[in-house]
Amino acid sequence: MTLRRAMHLRRGCLVVLEGLDRSGKSTQLRRLGGLDWNAPAPVFTHMPSGLTGLTENIYQLTEREPITSALARQLLHMACHAENIAALADARQHGGVVLDRWWWSTVAYGWHGGHLADLGVSESAFFGMIDAIWSSQPADLIFLFTTPYAHDDLNREDVSRGYHQLAAQHASVTVEVPPSAQDETTDFLLSRLRDSGLLQ
Repeated sequence: MTLRRAMHLRRGCLVVLEGLDRSGKSTQLRRLGGLDWNAPAPVFTHMPSGLTGLTENIYQLTEREPITSALARQLLHMACHAENIAALADARQHGGVVLDRWWWSTVAYGWHGGHLADLGVSESAFFGMIDAIWSSQPADLIFLFTTPYAHDDLNREDVSRGYHQLAAQHASVTVEVPPSAQDETTDFLLSRLRDSGLLQ
């Protein structure tokens, strides 16, 4: 790993780690969070558990309890997103934010993987809710992780296809992360953040 001095993430920026389950996002969030950051240090968090006790509890419930409805799962996730928007906006006022999962997961795993249209869910209503929640918090850079390092039943082809569609729609702010060792991946992320002007 490259030797690093204390760094500064640009105030107000939102950096997102998105992609398939078990592809290294949470590992990289922990690794980035453990680096030497100048004050104010960035906020590192996960969505939908987020920055509040309520949403952490809701997320843990969705992980523990069986949920038979794909729509119910996504509505619970979106409720957590909505509850965290004010806290994320406040965090961006004080420093940068690095987020493990964004609304893309709702689209990839919910709309594409959950086949919500087949359940009668209106596309305009579903995406309208997402836009109502997230339109005030655009991302400056999205790192897309597409290579799982362990099997996960949820990583189906339709989910992967959904992510690639989103990446194509937001190509100007999306960087696909190549499969690599953890140290090399961290260096890759930091290099791209510097190239984008978000990291000093």
